[in-house]
Formats: sequence, C-alpha cells, structure tokens
Amino acid sequence: MEDYDFKQNESSYEEQKEYLGTVEHMKKIDKGYNVIYRSRVNKRNKEVTTSIDIYTSGGTDSLIRDAETGAYYPHIVGSADEDLYFKVMLATGECKSLNGSSTLFYLSPTHCMSHLTDTFSENTIQNWENKRNARYNEIELKRNKPNINYY
Repeated sequence: MEDYDFKQNESSYEEQKEYLGTVEHMKKIDKGYNVIYRSRVNKRNKEVTTSIDIYTSGGTDSLIRDAETGAYYPHIVGSADEDLYFKVMLATGECKSLNGSSTLFYLSPTHCMSHLTDTFSENTIQNWENKRNARYNEIELKRNKPNINYY
C-alpha cells in the first residue's frame, strides 16, 4: 500500500479550489450567464427550491448558445438555422441576463425538459421535430443542388 502524501493532495485541493474560483469568476463576467430558481419535489417527496445555471443567447446575428452548457454553436440567432434547435423564451421575469436576452436554445425538447425539469406536450414536441426536419431537408436540397454560374 502506498504512503499517503498529504502535501500532494493538499496541493490538488488548493488547485481545485482555485479552478472553481476561476470558473465562478468567469460565470459572473459572462453576459449570458444566469441563475434561476425552481421548486422541485425531492426524493423525500418534499418541495425544495433549487438553482439552475442557464446561458442565454444574444440578439439577432449572434451565435446560438446551448442553454445548459454555454457552448456556442455555429448557427446564427435570427437565421433559418434556429429551427435546428428547440427555443424557449423565459417570460417569467426571473432571467436577468446582462446581454438583454431571455432566449434559451436546446438541442431538443428532451434536453430542455431535463435541464429545466419541465414537460411539454407530445404535440409541441412533434411540431418542433417537423420544423427541424423541414430545415434539415432544406439544407440537404441546397447541398445537392448543382451550383450553376452564368457569365
């Protein structure tokens, strides 16, 4: 059995603490980062309030951003490619985004439901899938259409 090196583990703890401090600092200066609070029923069947980190996308012509992870996608807000994402507007007043937006983009309704612990009707999900599939079809048609230049 190896000897326990307290100083090495202490250093790792300090590095982790510093890293987490940096992450929290970055969140605070991120204009799209927000924390919202929602009531949920816990495992003991009691209602508790929990915090949810969210990232809003900016206005028209900005990159679409994943509402849960904050990752940017290569598509633009206000373009037809918005239809590739499930879009939610927080109109509850709880989102105080410094970028002025309350628009959340998800890869799917399931992704949104998991993140916000919300539910959507089958009709809502089906309508979004139809809209997304129509956009994929448009993209595929453009990709397969011959590029003809007339001089």
